[in-house]
Amino acid sequence: MELKLWSPFSELEREWRFDFPRLFGESVFGFRPSLDVVKKEGEVIVTAELPGIDPKDVEVVLDGNFLTIKGEKTEEKEISEDDRYVHERSYGKFQRRIPMPEGVSADKIAASYDMGVLNVHVTLPEDKTIEPRKIEVKTT
Repeated sequence: MELKLWSPFSELEREWRFDFPRLFGESVFGFRPSLDVVKKEGEVIVTAELPGIDPKDVEVVLDGNFLTIKGEKTEEKEISEDDRYVHERSYGKFQRRIPMPEGVSADKIAASYDMGVLNVHVTLPEDKTIEPRKIEVKTT
């Protein structure tokens, strides 16, 4: 038995695609790359899955305390068949914003791209430590 992560939005997207499979040549729901964000040994490592995207079409920007990964996944060919039943691959512009700790410097960030996977290494400031903080939940 295969376990799958249930998402109400993917079910809605799947239903809509049969009713509205294409709007103006783009998918109803654009491409949204999956991310892993891990903190270890003085750095934050962001890994983004970007299959089929040319690294020249990917931009990594540090803006304040946010690391932004953006770009566009374009469809390579136009399909003109009228008997298409399923269109599960997504295309379009994407942008993911990841909050970073205060004091991160752009010159301490390195990005590499290999076989559809973007790896961004963000060196954390030495004088700041990121410790988990418990937040009190207040009731009204």
